[in-house]
Amino acid sequence: MSTAIPAQESVHTHRVLLALRIAIIIGLMLVLGRVAQLQLFPSEALADHIQPRATTHTLGATRGDLLDRRGRVLATTRVARRVIVDPTTIEKNLDQAVVGLSETLELNPGELGARIIGAVMENKRRAEIIAEMEQRERDGLAPLVDEAGEAITKPRLSRYLPIGGLIDLETAEAIKALKKEHKLSGIFLEDQQVRQASASPLVGSIIGKLGFENDKAVERTGIVGAEELFHERLEGHDGSLTYVRDASGGPLWVQRGAWTEEQRGDDVRLSIDLEIQRIVQEELQKGVAHADAAGGRAVVVNPHTGEVLAMVDIIRDIPDLVEFPWYDPKGDIPAQTLPDKSQRPRWRVLEPDTQRGKDEALTRNRCVRDLYEPGSTFKPFIWSLAKTKGLLPDDEVLRFDVNYYQPYPGRSLEDVTFRKELTWDSVMEFSSNMGMSIASSRLDMLQTRNTIRSLGFGSKSGLGIMGEQPGLVTSAENWSKWTQTSVAMGYEVAVTPVQMARAFSVFAREGNMSGTLPQLRLTAAGLDDRRGLTKDEIIIERVFDPEVARRVRGPMGLVAGRMDRNNQSVNDAPEPKYSMFGKSGTAYIPCIPPQGMRRPNNSGGYFAKQYNSSFIAAAPATAPEIVVLVVMDDPGPEHIAQRRHYGSWVAGPVVRSITERVLPYLGVEPDVLEDDQAGD
Repeated sequence: MSTAIPAQESVHTHRVLLALRIAIIIGLMLVLGRVAQLQLFPSEALADHIQPRATTHTLGATRGDLLDRRGRVLATTRVARRVIVDPTTIEKNLDQAVVGLSETLELNPGELGARIIGAVMENKRRAEIIAEMEQRERDGLAPLVDEAGEAITKPRLSRYLPIGGLIDLETAEAIKALKKEHKLSGIFLEDQQVRQASASPLVGSIIGKLGFENDKAVERTGIVGAEELFHERLEGHDGSLTYVRDASGGPLWVQRGAWTEEQRGDDVRLSIDLEIQRIVQEELQKGVAHADAAGGRAVVVNPHTGEVLAMVDIIRDIPDLVEFPWYDPKGDIPAQTLPDKSQRPRWRVLEPDTQRGKDEALTRNRCVRDLYEPGSTFKPFIWSLAKTKGLLPDDEVLRFDVNYYQPYPGRSLEDVTFRKELTWDSVMEFSSNMGMSIASSRLDMLQTRNTIRSLGFGSKSGLGIMGEQPGLVTSAENWSKWTQTSVAMGYEVAVTPVQMARAFSVFAREGNMSGTLPQLRLTAAGLDDRRGLTKDEIIIERVFDPEVARRVRGPMGLVAGRMDRNNQSVNDAPEPKYSMFGKSGTAYIPCIPPQGMRRPNNSGGYFAKQYNSSFIAAAPATAPEIVVLVVMDDPGPEHIAQRRHYGSWVAGPVVRSITERVLPYLGVEPDVLEDDQAGD
């Protein structure tokens, strides 16, 4: 028998339940509103407790990549991990944590334990101060003060203690397994950004590295090389995330607008071509060993865009080099007297580089930092100036009875290759010192100096690499007729390899650009080698008449042809596939004392039997695509004894080898047939 509920009673129950639901909803809304009010608009008393729990994390921007001319990665940023210990929670499993971490990270357990225990004890000290300060607040007592009477700021417990350095993925997995196996708390893995160079042995000194500007710096920045030069473009902009922590330290509340996204840095595409850099390094290493040289330098430049495609320098370890006996005038040891020139040993002439072989990013880039006197490779500049001024008539013939010329009292000159009769073209072809002296004597001294400066000598190249040297050009006040004669032969002017490659580009540019100086650049000129796509301004300065700049290619083509034939006859080199024009140079190495020191007795301004031998060329001669310079530092004594230490013997073959490998890589078609080699 069922009992029916009256309709009136059912309606009443329904209303009660509805009212209860509404009350609950209103109550929840009030609670949520109160929570929101406490979070967004806390009272002053509450804010003092909430604020310390607000944490802001920096969202580090990823640094842009450094790329080579064709987009290959030279330096990039990867994520590595580091172990972090929370001293507030690790104490309960301290012994297991110390043993496990020391074994996994290969750290000294005693030192590791001391660090962690020290952090735990420091937290206990801070906790006691916090408890005392809170108790005084509850008791209405005055706050704690320091010795100066200033209120002590409430300390915070340290929850961040880095352990060891960055670890690899395998070690990170081992740390995770350790935590899981022993149920360890207070151990975490933190992500860290790491800069990684992909080809440091090839381009380390060009790429450079990140570091701290000084002892007080907290953020790494580019300190050398391209990392320093393009730091502002690479670094990006950090973001941030602010949240309120709960009692356990976890995120509790993130307010609207408290998150700012990080912005990745821009990639920078350098002018350096990694494959060309590799080719140049391989050929230079072989050339330095063959010449028994103390070192070598090489630069490859695109004369049209000003791009530096490769920069390589090598210092070779030669055990029997003798330290030069510099004399300290303030010391107790008297100056030595050197033996006769024929009996002198092979002195060490290259400045030591302690970072070489240890940290390639910190090695000295000798292509922009180490000066040398260029010798006869400088002659085309003075020849072209005199030709531009109309001072070298095409039909003029210079005649000499003997291999001896005295331009003025006290100065005597002779030629390595003596010719009784010389046209101005053959002066360049046979590198006549006597002929160049006559050419320079017809030029105004100030005009000569100004042209040398217009070619970029005495000024930095504009690459912006830290430590780049501007070179040395005699001041106008000290310029003399002796200087005028010397610079015509490549002496009394000190240059860097980069400066020489840039200046020689005036002969390698085409059309109206011929005779103009390009602005060198360490950034790529644009996709598909088109110029100007990176919006970098290409600065051009006319130095020589275009016709003269093209005219000098002829005799320099004969110089290259003769070098090639010598290389083929002595070294059994293959027939070249590309034409080129160039100039060799051989100059004594200056004997310049370190600061505060002097040369020993009977020592002149140059090392007696030690040279810088160089060769510079542009190829193909018909339409140049590259300028290549090779400098051999101090070729060995046997080469000197055989008179094969000259630039055409030790540096020229390396230039040829580089040219024959780089041009096919660039897609340049050969322009020389087997029966079409350059003649005399």
